[in-house]
Amino acid sequence: MSLDRCRVLRGPLLAVLALFAAPLLAAAPAKPAAAKPALAANEQVLDHGRFRQVHVFSPAGSPKSFALLLSGDGGWQPAMSQLAQTLVAEGALVAGIDSAQFMADLEADGGDCVFPDGDLENLSHFVQAYAKAPGYRPPVLVGYSAGATLGYATLAQAPANTFAAGLMLGFCPDLELKKAVCPGEGLGFTRRKDGKGVDFLPAPKLATPLLNLLGSADPVCDAPATGQFIAQIPAARQVLLAGVGHDYAASPRARAALVAAYRRLALRQGSVAAAPADLGELPVIEEPSASGKDNPRFAVLWSGDGGWAGLDKEVSAALQAQGISVVGVDSLRYFWTARTPAGIAADVDKIIRHYLAAWNKREVILIGYSQGADVLPFAVNGLPADTRAKVLLAAGMGLSDHAVFEFQLSNWVADNNNGPETLPEVRRMRGVRFLCIYGAEEDDSICPQLQGSSALVAKLPGGHHFDGDYDKLAATILGALPAP
Repeated sequence: MSLDRCRVLRGPLLAVLALFAAPLLAAAPAKPAAAKPALAANEQVLDHGRFRQVHVFSPAGSPKSFALLLSGDGGWQPAMSQLAQTLVAEGALVAGIDSAQFMADLEADGGDCVFPDGDLENLSHFVQAYAKAPGYRPPVLVGYSAGATLGYATLAQAPANTFAAGLMLGFCPDLELKKAVCPGEGLGFTRRKDGKGVDFLPAPKLATPLLNLLGSADPVCDAPATGQFIAQIPAARQVLLAGVGHDYAASPRARAALVAAYRRLALRQGSVAAAPADLGELPVIEEPSASGKDNPRFAVLWSGDGGWAGLDKEVSAALQAQGISVVGVDSLRYFWTARTPAGIAADVDKIIRHYLAAWNKREVILIGYSQGADVLPFAVNGLPADTRAKVLLAAGMGLSDHAVFEFQLSNWVADNNNGPETLPEVRRMRGVRFLCIYGAEEDDSICPQLQGSSALVAKLPGGHHFDGDYDKLAATILGALPAP
């Protein structure tokens, strides 16, 4: 299983991952090194992917919202922790990011431009699963100073619904980033003549609302010029804070404005619907089709190991457009606890039985992507006979040669061949039509080995993400269904 299964791979491969930073080795300093501030009781520090020393602050009780907090170019300072705790007091789970470290990692990567939106979305899924937050919430992206500018670029680049909102403190439309940020959904910029960075352009469209809190006495950002910039973005607004300078954490007025704005913007995350009582804590996402109420079929779609995001959501939307209601299963959350093939089969059986009754359906399509595809044959083979008889089709998208039944960070940077092989399990399948979909550029798919067997094999353009043609994926799945 590879890192390619996460949306973060819109950019090149993540930096080598470590759970905890290794001790730094250095020559004896002339003076003792300054001690790092002690962690707060509700604070943890972890590494993930491109991100080093992410400060995770947890509220008392279950989180009511989630925020990614991007620091200024000075890195993570005590003032940033103060801003984070201000949000925590509102019930937010907060992941604090050292923007300087993150941008340096982006600069060091290959390619002509970078996609910070994918990295940040991936971190959002990871932290919320790590904290065992109930359900997934698209994050409110909060940024300070250079982190605010990076936050704006990320929002302008990102597809709709990646982030709930943007809340910036001291945003200026310039950033010292040598490597370009990829345009994505609408980011524009011009390079500075001195070669020391870029000046961003107002986004003609912004899928996510953005609010900039700017101090009238901020010496870093020119308030009138920034106000004119923000005024050209339909989804953006600026609030000028009288008498506030660039140290927003030290200003009671700025902190009060931050709280008021965050309360309003966090509402865009919505409430997390609890799983039906008889499904316990299974991380299911209900996505009924508005046009499929009378359709006797529904689908269960098991996500890749990056969680319910990207391809999973898009294929679900394409199926819904064709009248197929979808129950999504978030693999990142599900496999945070070690599972067994028998346990997965029992959970799939439970999900099928529940929604056959709750949605008044007669038949089900089982779909898996990436890690979800790898475990799918084991689940199907373990189903009771009466449930298996309800399965019209089992479809694996991006099926590899081994299945892994527990989330492991190493899976996101290297293939993991420690789990059981998937090919023998597919060949054991009886009584259920199986469709194996793979990308022409994939090199670890078992689909070509199924040619000539009872399985259906579909080769589509692209790699593990199928060139983003989600409608084609949905059409391929529906086209493999047996005739009514």
